[in-house]
Amino acid sequence: MKQLVMLTVIAASALAGNIEVHPGCIERDGDWLVYDNGTPEWLSWDGTYRGVWFNIEDFLPAAYWGFLEQSEFWFYHHSSYPWDTGDVCLEIWNGGPMGPQTRVDQTIVTAVHYAPVYATYSFTVPVENNFWAIANTEMSAGGWPSMLGDGEQGSVFHSFFSDDFIVWEPWDIGGACNYFVAVYWTSNPSTFHNLTWGSLKATFQ
Repeated sequence: MKQLVMLTVIAASALAGNIEVHPGCIERDGDWLVYDNGTPEWLSWDGTYRGVWFNIEDFLPAAYWGFLEQSEFWFYHHSSYPWDTGDVCLEIWNGGPMGPQTRVDQTIVTAVHYAPVYATYSFTVPVENNFWAIANTEMSAGGWPSMLGDGEQGSVFHSFFSDDFIVWEPWDIGGACNYFVAVYWTSNPSTFHNLTWGSLKATFQ
């Protein structure tokens, strides 16, 4: 009996800050890089920071670095879990699976319910082959706005959350599920002429 109670407590703890939803499929064109499976099954407000670690080699094995023209985040406003604010900072950081290391962009947006929210970069953002797209909810008292995620339950974690930006925990809903975060990546940006070699050196040093 004690073991059953312990397992129940552990399961409840793992799902704290998450609730199951089934709003319908999300479709994107093939130019967006994504890890989610297109079918939302969860919303999450775990952590002050929630992000997806992108490894370009998962999509283009020969690529080393490139540029972002847009990032896309999906949020979901559940009537039983109201947001205290819809304002959120969408951030791009260079860094590998251990966590984000160097911020290269921060864009403040207002989240909307079950619709894409974009950060569009007038100056294309240069990124390394490992980088993070993060929703920073510091403007909220409780991790809002809540983010959509799938129920893929794979074996490689790409979605993580953190309360202190130091320790990053994998978003584990019975396996490696993924937040609905996408990036529009290119190796040949149309706005390359707006970049300076100084900014590139600062990013990739």
